[in-house]
Amino acid sequence: MLLFKQQVRELLTTHCLQCHGGDKVKGDFDLSTREALFESDHVAGTAEDSHLMQVINHVAEPEMPLKAEKLPDEAIRLIGQWIDHGAPYDKSLNEGLTKRTLDAADSHWAFQPIRQPALPEVKHESWVTNPIDLFVLKQMEKAGRKPATPADSYTLFRRANFDLLGLPPRPDAITGFVSKPEWPKLIDELLDSPHYGERYGRHWLDVARYADSSGYGRDYFFPHAARYRDYVIQSMNSDKPFNTFIREQIAGDVLYPEDKPTAIRRFATGFYTIGAIYPVSANGIKRPKQFEYDRLTDAADVTGEAFLGLSIGCARCHNHKYDPISQRDYFAFQSFFASSFFKEMPADPKYIGLTVSESKDMKISIKDYLLDHKPSEENATFFHRGEFESPVEKVGPRLPHYFSSTIQSKTADYTQRRLLLANWIVSDDNTLTARVIANRVWQWHFGEALVSTPNDFGTQGAEPSHPELLDYLASYLIENDWSLKKLHVHIMSSSSYRMSSSHHEPEVAGVLDRFPTKRMQAETIWDNMLAVSGKLNLTMYGPAVFPPIDMDLVKSRRNAIWVEEKNASDWMRRGIYVAIKRSLHFPFFDAFNGANSPSSCGKREETIVSPQALMMMNNEIPGNLSAAFHERLIQECGDDREKMIARAWMLAYGRPVTEMEKQLTLQFLSDDDFKTWCHALFNSNEFIYIK
Repeated sequence: MLLFKQQVRELLTTHCLQCHGGDKVKGDFDLSTREALFESDHVAGTAEDSHLMQVINHVAEPEMPLKAEKLPDEAIRLIGQWIDHGAPYDKSLNEGLTKRTLDAADSHWAFQPIRQPALPEVKHESWVTNPIDLFVLKQMEKAGRKPATPADSYTLFRRANFDLLGLPPRPDAITGFVSKPEWPKLIDELLDSPHYGERYGRHWLDVARYADSSGYGRDYFFPHAARYRDYVIQSMNSDKPFNTFIREQIAGDVLYPEDKPTAIRRFATGFYTIGAIYPVSANGIKRPKQFEYDRLTDAADVTGEAFLGLSIGCARCHNHKYDPISQRDYFAFQSFFASSFFKEMPADPKYIGLTVSESKDMKISIKDYLLDHKPSEENATFFHRGEFESPVEKVGPRLPHYFSSTIQSKTADYTQRRLLLANWIVSDDNTLTARVIANRVWQWHFGEALVSTPNDFGTQGAEPSHPELLDYLASYLIENDWSLKKLHVHIMSSSSYRMSSSHHEPEVAGVLDRFPTKRMQAETIWDNMLAVSGKLNLTMYGPAVFPPIDMDLVKSRRNAIWVEEKNASDWMRRGIYVAIKRSLHFPFFDAFNGANSPSSCGKREETIVSPQALMMMNNEIPGNLSAAFHERLIQECGDDREKMIARAWMLAYGRPVTEMEKQLTLQFLSDDDFKTWCHALFNSNEFIYIK
């Protein structure tokens, strides 16, 4: 056994396990356990009679390791000696982490303690407004670049409004700011707006893999999802410390046992009940054990990605290939959630008996959940290779060993398990959490993250473009009581944020020498059209709304029920309130890469494809809203064409029209009508891009 522990385990793990029991099993040869090894018939009673020895000695096909150099003679001798001693295992090969994985983790930047970095020295100090600029400018100077000129007041005002609120600025507010540009005051006013919570709440909902239904065959509708969404919006608006925000989502019911089931804070744990999991199979057969496994898998995976920036789910079937997370760590992590369950609540009366108007037989299926404690303690099941059909044993809760070897992982009261996990995630010992959210906030401001893999801070994730800046931001967040609003102010007060998007030199990867031009997200384009047309209903909170869509599309999808609102004003709400059904994506959002994922979405896809232009040109909703925009201009400007053009520019683009643009527009209007022109403004790049 000592021979195996000290030498053979590492040989087999390094050279053989990946193809034979780790990620996969090739040639029906599995050496992850002693039982699997002997079942494969590659090992007999002695080394001389074992096929394994023949292939590693390259005297039989296929020669192993495949397409690699032959093992050293001493390594082959040790394996043979081990076989002659009965090939003993102390534990599965999948339970231990390789030395290579541990060595990589020990030197990995994200697993090092967060320390306040020294401020760098720069040549052009006059450009620097706050410490953020020092780190940004240092990278520029290394690359021989200079910062872009400052953005003009019109550009900055529009940028800030869309950044913090996701809404276009009012023309009178634009004029007021340009005449007296008080930047700090503007930031404070925008952060005080209730619409800030809607914009940044939408960012977080991507990370939380938010949807209003379960997806798959039945696509159960989740009334509780809207309550979780409202909790997120309110938390953002109140500037709830982000560490508290995390603790409430993981264990709010434990923190505040006095909360009634109807209290909005009680739905913080909706973070776990909005996943793409469902209690029955496609044909309606209940499957409670499979549902429980799916539930725990979803809980573990989303916790790892959203809060820690770790792909913990990669360790479900085998030890993580690259990060220091074993398969046993993974199922022990699941156990923090095993003593909880989805308590089914009485259905919201709004949805009882609700049918699609075109088909009275199509009733919406509902599951209204609340996370609660089971009557007694339960542990997660360890599954061989993560396969539901191959249970091995029960595993108690334990924090991932590499990250928490000195931290107590157990609690006498099983109802406190999730709170213990939450406290570790936000603890000073955790090197990931503050870095992960600081990176996300930077990405939400600039459109580009410092770490371009925001959900993967592991050894295979991207290196930070500005590592010292990331640690500076994480330290700043912690020192300021995890206040996201204070972090917003700090970032937006920098010269880096206020740069123009124009630069006379081409972009250089990893160098921020201009503000990145970025297309608005799907919901922001939607909000922009509604606001500019004068039709936006700013009512906050409440159940999801269903704008009109092509019912033929609905009928073409199995169980894809879409209950269209009776009154137009009811669906003309901000995009964050539009229903996200996993079985049927809202076509407008889908065209512009809206998030609708069964897993945490750290960064949306960004495509520029023809269906987007076709959606804006041919879809009924943009057409009707551009017509409403035309009606608004007539009401506000009468038949004065030049006044209408000037007003349209301020509403749509947040700036005055230039003389050349005015003359070209008047020329266009000599051949075409105003409605077509208003529609054309909605289809312009400037309408949907932020500079």
